[in-house]
Order: sequence, then C-alpha cells, then structure tokens
Amino acid sequence: MNVLIIDDQTQVVNGLFLGIDWAKIGVKQVLKAYNAFEARELLSSQPIDIMLCDIEMPAESGLQLYRWTREQDIDTECIFLTAHADFTFAKTAMQLGGFDYILQPARYETIENAIVNAIHKITLKQETNKYYAYGKMFQKNKEILLDNLIKDWIFRKNRDAERFMADLSQIQVALEPEAEMYLVMLDVFHLKKDMANWRSGLLKFSIGNIMNELFARYGQNVLTAQIQDESFAFLIYSPNRLLIDHEGVERQLNKFIDVYRAYYGCDIACYTGDKISISEAPEQAAMLMEMKQNNVSLASKVFLLKDRSEQQHTLSYQMPNMKMWSKLLEQGDTEVVRDQAFALLNQLAIDEKIDAEFLKRFYQQYMQMLYTTAELKEISLQRIFQDEHSLEKGLSSYANVDDMKELIAYTTKFFNSFPGSEEEIKNQVDVIIQYIRDHIDQDIRRTDIAREVYLNPNYVSRLFKVETGMSLKEFIIMEKMKLAQALLKSTKLPISIIAMKVGYTNFSHFSQVYKKTWNVTPAEDRQ
Repeated sequence: MNVLIIDDQTQVVNGLFLGIDWAKIGVKQVLKAYNAFEARELLSSQPIDIMLCDIEMPAESGLQLYRWTREQDIDTECIFLTAHADFTFAKTAMQLGGFDYILQPARYETIENAIVNAIHKITLKQETNKYYAYGKMFQKNKEILLDNLIKDWIFRKNRDAERFMADLSQIQVALEPEAEMYLVMLDVFHLKKDMANWRSGLLKFSIGNIMNELFARYGQNVLTAQIQDESFAFLIYSPNRLLIDHEGVERQLNKFIDVYRAYYGCDIACYTGDKISISEAPEQAAMLMEMKQNNVSLASKVFLLKDRSEQQHTLSYQMPNMKMWSKLLEQGDTEVVRDQAFALLNQLAIDEKIDAEFLKRFYQQYMQMLYTTAELKEISLQRIFQDEHSLEKGLSSYANVDDMKELIAYTTKFFNSFPGSEEEIKNQVDVIIQYIRDHIDQDIRRTDIAREVYLNPNYVSRLFKVETGMSLKEFIIMEKMKLAQALLKSTKLPISIIAMKVGYTNFSHFSQVYKKTWNVTPAEDRQ
C-alpha cells in the first residue's frame, strides 16, 4: 500500500509523515505533494492507493482535485482533512465518494484508524475483483470446453459416455446418463455485413441468450455449442425430468426464428427430432447433419426428422438443356442463360424439389457446359477464373443455391464481356488504350478501366502487360508525358495549365514525373 499526503502547509505534511507509524499499519511508501498540481503529476504517473488530502488549498481545493481523479477513473481512496467544521465540505466530500472526513487538529491515532479502515476496504475490493476475474476466466473457458465436449460427443470423436458425463460435471453441468433431451442443430444464413465480426463470440452469445429465455418459460435448460462460424448445436433438457413435449420444442424454435429475424435481420434454419438420451445423440446428429446439407435452398424454418422420409423422394425434374445454354452463351445471349437458370433454381426451391445431390449434379453439368463453350470461343479456362476469389467460387459453388446463383451471374457476365479470339483480345486492348487517351486529363485508375471493359482489375493489368510489353501504369504515364511534351513545344500555355491538361493537380509532382521521364524539367525542355 502507498499513501499520498497533500497539504499546502509544509509543517502539516512533515507532521503526518513523521507522526504516523506507517510500517505498523501496512503502508510501504509515503509520498508528499504541497499543491494540487504536484498531486496530479504523482497520480498520473503511478498508482496511489490512498490520498490524505487537505480540503482548503490555494489555486485548487482538495475537493476539486478529488473530483478530477473521479473524472480520470483513477482508483484511489481519499481521506479529507480540514480545520473548518463546514457541513457543505463534508457533504460534497461524501457525494464525491470520499472515504472519510476528519477535522483538524486530530490525533495521529484517529488518522491511523481511518487509514487502516481504508486499507481494509481496498483489500476487500481487490479480493472481490480477483474472484470476479477468476469467474470471467472460468466462464470463458467453460464456453470453450462446452463447445468441444458437445462437438466431440455428437460427432463421435469421444465414444466414452461416462467420461463425457464426468467432463460435463467438471464445468458444473449436471446431466444424468438416462435423462431425456432434444438435440437441435441450427444454421444462421444471410448474416448482415455489420455482423461479420460476430462470428467470434457475439453470435453465440445472442443466439444462446434468446434460446435460453424462450425455453426457460417451460422450465428447460439449454446447452449451446458453436459447431462452426454460423452453425450451432443445442441440448434442451429439464433439470427435474419434466421435459417439454415435441410440439412445444417446435413451437419455441419457430418463435426463435421469428424473433431473431425481427431483431437482427438474419434467417435461421433449425433441425431437430424426437427426444433422446445422451447415448443416442451421435446417431441423431448424423441424421440432422444430413438434413442440414440437403437444405441447399437455405430455407428458414424448422426441419423435423419425422418429415425426412417424405422429403427423401427421387427428383423427377430433368436437368435443363445445357447444350442450348452453351449455344446461347456462344451467341452472346448470356442474360437469357442467367435468367433461365435463376428461374429454375428458384422454382425448385419453392417446390422443395432440390437437395444436395441435385445441386451437385447441376453444378457438374453447368461447369462442363462452361468448359465446352470456352473451347468453342477459344478462351482458356484461366481467363474465366482469373483471381483467387473467382477460382474459389468456381470450385465450391454447389453447397447452396445462393452460391450457385452467384457463380451463374459471374460466368454469364464474363461471357457477355470477355473476348475469345486473338483478334478480339487485340480489340479489347485497343479499347483500353483509347479509354486512356480519351481521359488523359483525368487521374486514370485501373478500376475505372476495368469497369469500362467489364474485366477484373488484376486481369486488366496482366492482359495489358502481355499484349503490349508495358505495364498499365507505365503506359498511362508515358501517354501523359508525350502529350505534355508536345504541348510544351507547340503552345505557349503556362506549364501549370499543361500539367492540369494531362491530369496532374500537383505541379511539383508533375515536374518530378516529367523529369524522370525525359531527364529534363518542363521549364528546361521548353527552353
């Protein structure tokens, strides 16, 4: 513990410093300040446990000083000393949260007792904070352990039921081996952009809170485990064996979907079955996971295992005529292909006639059609999927209908804009060059050019370099400098105006680029 004595009277400070047996009451360091300014410097530079502070000081009072410590969130206990029995002082001191208020002159023993009481309060607060920190750490570790325990159990990584129950009890979760419960798998779809950082914890927190609140109304407990970023598993059980009925579970899950959509704008799919024991959870989890995988249309509703047999029908809907789509792409009717594909997938989703198997086969045939069409138009496959993002989409768009539609939109737009033959490629480069010359008075950016020719910015740069032997940036600068040089030698325009005519608003930067290009400054070149 340390104490800061603050008083404008040197005699009072020295008297307290020498008159109190600091070691006896557990104070290791005693600091001195003779005004509020000095006190602030000490309070800002190191932790001060207790302030022993005079109220009436010139320039700034002890009350003002202590108010400042509150505003700065400096955690210190303050014992006020004053020679005037002014009730207003005492009232203000207590309102600010002062620990004690002592009238001077006071016996050193009285001041010692006040300091001892303050030390006791600080020690108690430190212990409370320590246990609070332990509690937070335990709760955080408990959440991580619970995630892993439930995942390992339902996905059969841990096959020892007794060990699973023992591990749960270690984190204060009491489940009986034969107790019945409901297993629910849950997916969140269409997470809003401003919720992207929720995956690390807030998503689980919000979902877990709402689920617990909804099922607590029926006297049920809910254990929550995060399976993946936007996928969760729940164990719903009763602490007194009065388990909610299946209809009640379905009803509360539907409420949950409505509540979460209303509050957060996200869609939710829940998958659940009949009540089970702990030992039956892995088997049911496998069936629920299959239902999850078949929800490729990302339908927002409650899926029940009892309905699974009715949903497991053979899809009689024939695949679309991919040869016709290939011909349409070849002819440039790309929007027709996109619209037909979207209409088909949307209708199948509405009719619930689409599952994971159908979407994989659709993806396979669609990709084959793309490759065939690319060969006919003499387009290499690298040009279709030219960057990491488009390549990833091209390789994994069969997981759900949204991803498949994104792939279709991307590829049909590509065929609508991208040339195939060498002559067409040359024409595309000519368009880029013409765009640069038409906008020579502007700050030309690669993204502007890419937007003009409907290509990826990175690919525009690579294509231009391959076809011209010069980087896009180098070519733009050279075109600007050629025009600037011509204007310098053929007109009497001020150099600053010429700089603006080739897209430079900063004259100094223009001069530097000009000299780097022609080895002379614009003024020297004009002479």
